Amino acid sequence: MKITNAAILAVAAVGALHLAQRERHQRQQNEVAVARIQVDRLTHLAAHPDLAALWAPPGMDAEEYVKLLDANHQICALSLRHKLGITRGEQLRFVAEKVMEREVGRRYWKRFGSFRAEEAAGDKPSEEFTEALQDAYLAHPEIQLAGV
Repeated sequence: MKITNAAILAVAAVGALHLAQRERHQRQQNEVAVARIQVDRLTHLAAHPDLAALWAPPGMDAEEYVKLLDANHQICALSLRHKLGITRGEQLRFVAEKVMEREVGRRYWKRFGSFRAEEAAGDKPSEEFTEALQDAYLAHPEIQLAGV
């Protein structure tokens, strides 16, 4: 039985495709694991305001920080959905808009949006996500005018 070059190339292509798929799946599993750690930490701090106070930015009381942690929790869940390719494009912009319709979402973004932008720098999906949230934030100027 003679194996042709086309058959060898087909087997090699299938093997390469399988390896790429496994790498993507592993990357997604890593994203989920890291997100789980972060969400667990946010949940822990929200349940223990005395510990949250230790991590609050200077001048921010623990109660306000816990509220912003809750907004961060929501944004982290949305971020994971975006990174996994579940929420993209117009759907991402729609959900970002819904987050920024909430005053606590806008307060969170006013305080930590620039940090998230720095964190996203150089990572195209993260930059896209941050841009969608920033655009939604800017569409709600009421908090900026209040000077909160």
